[in-house]
Amino acid sequence: MGAYFRHLNYSLGDEDSRVELHALPADARHVVAVAGSGGRVVPLLARAPRKVTCVDISDTQLALTELRIAALRRLNHTEYLGLLGYEDMSTQRRLELLATLTLSGAARKALEPVWQAVEAGERIVYLGRFEGMLRTLSRVVGLFTGQRGRRMFDQPDVAGQRAYLDSGFPKAAWKLVLLLMGNSAVLNSLLYRGDFPKKNRPESAFRIYWDLFDRLFRTLPVRSSFFLQLVFFGELRYPEGYPIECDADVYLAAQRAARDADIEYVKGDILQHVQAQRDVDFVSLSDVPSFLPPDLERDFLNAMKPGLTPDALVVTRGHLRVAAPEVQGYEDVSGRYADSIAGERTQLWKINFYQRRS
Repeated sequence: MGAYFRHLNYSLGDEDSRVELHALPADARHVVAVAGSGGRVVPLLARAPRKVTCVDISDTQLALTELRIAALRRLNHTEYLGLLGYEDMSTQRRLELLATLTLSGAARKALEPVWQAVEAGERIVYLGRFEGMLRTLSRVVGLFTGQRGRRMFDQPDVAGQRAYLDSGFPKAAWKLVLLLMGNSAVLNSLLYRGDFPKKNRPESAFRIYWDLFDRLFRTLPVRSSFFLQLVFFGELRYPEGYPIECDADVYLAAQRAARDADIEYVKGDILQHVQAQRDVDFVSLSDVPSFLPPDLERDFLNAMKPGLTPDALVVTRGHLRVAAPEVQGYEDVSGRYADSIAGERTQLWKINFYQRRS
């Protein structure tokens, strides 16, 4: 998985974790999740699992997750949003709040560049490479589609968006943007630095991106998607599109649970970690299977089986590459969550749920 994972790649993230939040049973025994930015872990705490293990191969991503959970345990909702940069807050106040957080020495060391960025007036949620790539993309989008593109966000409802898409949206310019930016070579260069998973979906990259944006424009209020806001503005302008970690009710539920839950941070291979357990009943794998060598990509479910309880759920995501694992001993139960998957607010992902058979 190369050099890509040695840096801060995600500070906000590219997943709408309400899908996993919806699927996680209340009072789970042991949840294991890819840490990412931490924004995909915080909502899971709202279901009050007894133990959460955050796993990542990146020191920096793991440290940022630790920071988020430390902030969750200590700060009120308004302070949390301000500290991370979702809402306005003075640099001095952010630094004061950071100083109050209880973090491990390893996390503090890994987060030194984040402290420096905050001191320079930057917002944590925009520091990752992925977020930087979207901010670059937003300038290209603005150059080609201008105010006519952003006018999609002024429509009163989804019906208005559909009408505007068919009558006023600059489709030719938008098509050119996707042809220029929406392909594996550009993404590999801008973000993945040579580690982009090889596409295995039959559609062209252009068709995949055209269709996913069309679904977003036609089925969801565009202001509700943090992903669309970043693509068109390079920043979050509408609170209704903040990620689910920012929802006040989710935050308060997660905060209550985080004060009692056993939360562990593990640097390493998530498959190996699950395999070594015996009590895991929910695994949030993100798109890890897309980066695995072919044999393990097919066998990752079997590899984790010793650590899973009967009926445990495994959630996977795939973008241009979607793993097709051997499912012996599992049932593909993705259909149970079809409505939640359809409402995911990035539409970047093919999401699958696998349940271990009793």
